[in-house]
Amino acid sequence: MNRKMIKILIELSTTFEKADEVISKYTDFETVKEKIAFLKGMFDVEIIDQGKDDSDEFIYRIILESIVREKFC
Repeated sequence: MNRKMIKILIELSTTFEKADEVISKYTDFETVKEKIAFLKGMFDVEIIDQGKDDSDEFIYRIILESIVREKFC
C-alpha cells in the first residue's frame, strides 16, 4: 500500500489503537523510532518540549493521538 493511502487510513482512524494497527499492518517498521520518523515526515509534526526521560513509546502515542484527535477539534 502506498504512503498516501496509509496516511488517509490513519486520518480516518478514530482511536490511537486503530491508527497504530494501520501502521503495523501496512508498513515494515520494526521500531517505535521508525514509526515516529514516519509520522513526523508524513504529517509534519514535531515534539516541542520533549523531556530526556520521555520514552519513544510515550512520544509515539502523543504524536499519533494528536493526529487522530485533530479532526475532532
